[in-house]
Amino acid sequence: MYILGINGGVRLGYRDASAVLMKDGEILAAVEEERLNRIKSSPHQLPDLAIRQVLEIAKITIQDVNIVATHGSTWGEQYEDILKNYFETNFGYCPQIMRFHHHDCHAAGSYFSSGFQESLIFTFDNSGDGIGTQVAIGRGTQIEVLERIERPNSLGMFYGMVTQYCGFVRDSDEFKLMGLAPYGKAEIDLSDVLKVDENGFFLNLDYIQKIIPGQPQPSIQQAIFSDKLIQQYGINRLPKTPLTSFYKDFAASAQQRLEIAMISLIKKYIRQTGIKKVCISGGVGLNCAANKVIIEMSEVDALFVQPAAGDAGISQGATYLAGISQGITPQKVTNVYWGQSYTNEEIESTFKKLGLQPKHTKDPALLAAQMVAKGRVIGWFQGRMEFGPRALGNRSILTNPLSKDVQSIVNQKIKFREGFRPFCPSVLEEDFDLYFEGKQKIAPYMTINYQAKEGARQVLPGVIHINDTARIQTVNAQQNALYYEYLKELKRLIGHGVSLNTSFNVNHQPIVENPIQAISTFYGSGLDALVIGDYYLEK
Repeated sequence: MYILGINGGVRLGYRDASAVLMKDGEILAAVEEERLNRIKSSPHQLPDLAIRQVLEIAKITIQDVNIVATHGSTWGEQYEDILKNYFETNFGYCPQIMRFHHHDCHAAGSYFSSGFQESLIFTFDNSGDGIGTQVAIGRGTQIEVLERIERPNSLGMFYGMVTQYCGFVRDSDEFKLMGLAPYGKAEIDLSDVLKVDENGFFLNLDYIQKIIPGQPQPSIQQAIFSDKLIQQYGINRLPKTPLTSFYKDFAASAQQRLEIAMISLIKKYIRQTGIKKVCISGGVGLNCAANKVIIEMSEVDALFVQPAAGDAGISQGATYLAGISQGITPQKVTNVYWGQSYTNEEIESTFKKLGLQPKHTKDPALLAAQMVAKGRVIGWFQGRMEFGPRALGNRSILTNPLSKDVQSIVNQKIKFREGFRPFCPSVLEEDFDLYFEGKQKIAPYMTINYQAKEGARQVLPGVIHINDTARIQTVNAQQNALYYEYLKELKRLIGHGVSLNTSFNVNHQPIVENPIQAISTFYGSGLDALVIGDYYLEK
């Protein structure tokens, strides 16, 4: 049975359009719309190009699809009519449509991917189907909802409000606030804004702009914080103005408050249920600094964070729920390389169309390692594209983590982004203990920060943040053979099986998906070289 999961929608505010195709419990393909249409997050759109690509990857047509699964269970029958009209107009056929609750999709995406047979499931985001947070238990193939916390009592709204107050774009730049937080001190009292006790958290609505019933939600250009926040703490930072110590401290204080709130709710339900395995999803689940604090809790034995924890993962969770309804058990996720791949013939054809003459290599892993060992910054384009926001070694920018200057070089000359933003290390799985510590030593998805061991920042200054943490990716040969070989060769050359790995894109653009995008980004940035399939270009 083929099940097509989709996320997106014509409503303003729904983002991260995506499509996932599952056959008999196995994910065959998954693609985010932004990678194809080049519109970051693809807001209020259905994933038209993504649907077409997942069908192409599986070599089937829409007539082969048994069920289309999505969120929006609270949107009324009109939305189902919209979907039917869309499929019939654009594909000439509409399979059966099944709609599920937004947070149930988040929960299913995390729990069934984890391989756990029982766990608590927490979904934290801004809002979905009117809910900001959901708590559930997963047992076997069943998910039981324990609590739903209605928006606007939402951790996503709290963090987005602070993101905006600190001069960034809410619903987009929350990761910048997280990266900025370690530069400040958590000395600003935000307990009146986000109240926390042993029963959970309570966002003080006096600090949020009032929304009149029936009025559309504010756009991301409009402030969602009220005048009271300014009266209490001072004027908000204007975009692109200097980041003073106050806003760094505000970021640190907000990050700490978020962590306190998440920990409080998790402790509450561990006490009530005795279950010590935890799954997390929803946009707030991408806060890898908070996830570090959660996995370090003595009450938590194991933590799984859905790699596509944001709304792109809704399509994945919806396929699982539709499968369960048909008696199909989803398979545990072992990797998320579910996008399109391109053959050497297709890559060579692209070069010819562009009038370029690349060089050929019989060993791209060795070539890349040799370049990186010399301090060069390279674009690395191999295999199937990753699903989710993290580049995991197939659409990556790579360079030497031993250089003290590499962070500023990549930020300023290649990514064109703020200098305070850190970079992540990919590390050989067997070398985890040389540099990092933590109770879960296998971390293939860059969803959790880890504490660096004493002296590690001096050895790997390019990939360990100012607070001696890093959002790591451990790599083994089964997970990604070619990328693993690159790290092995790099270890032979520089003595460390660690590479700086950041997504293959420049600021405000989606990660590259195809050879033309990779070549365009190579020439439009300060990259030194591009290794794509068995070919390479140099400047």
